[in-house]
Amino acid sequence: MNFFFWILLNLGVPLLGPIFTLALVAPTHGLTFARNLIVESIKDGQLLWSTIALSAAATYEAVTELEKHGVSTWLELAAAFFCCLAFMASTIVMTETMKPHLRRTRRSATRTRAVTSISIFLTAVVAILFATLHYHTS
Repeated sequence: MNFFFWILLNLGVPLLGPIFTLALVAPTHGLTFARNLIVESIKDGQLLWSTIALSAAATYEAVTELEKHGVSTWLELAAAFFCCLAFMASTIVMTETMKPHLRRTRRSATRTRAVTSISIFLTAVVAILFATLHYHTS
């Protein structure tokens, strides 16, 4: 598969597809409403679910290459690194999900922005590293 189409299918669809789908409500409900929906969809670390899925796919690709070509230190490190990133993302999602249930609903706006920034950063890192892994293994 062409690398451009691989990126489009494996990174573009899971990361940008939901955002573009939410943007489709703009003609009927207005741009502000659509923007608020998009912000709500990535607020509180919800984008980290994509990070977890991309990390799992990258780990699978690294392990598959290990099975084909034998022992390779960088592939083993890549698989371990993606597992660690997935664990880190799942820990953040779990922590953010538990907060309202623990009656700690008073959060500052700074905390919410920090979690959102972390989720965007981690997702970008995983997407770039996954694309790099795929490029070097194919």
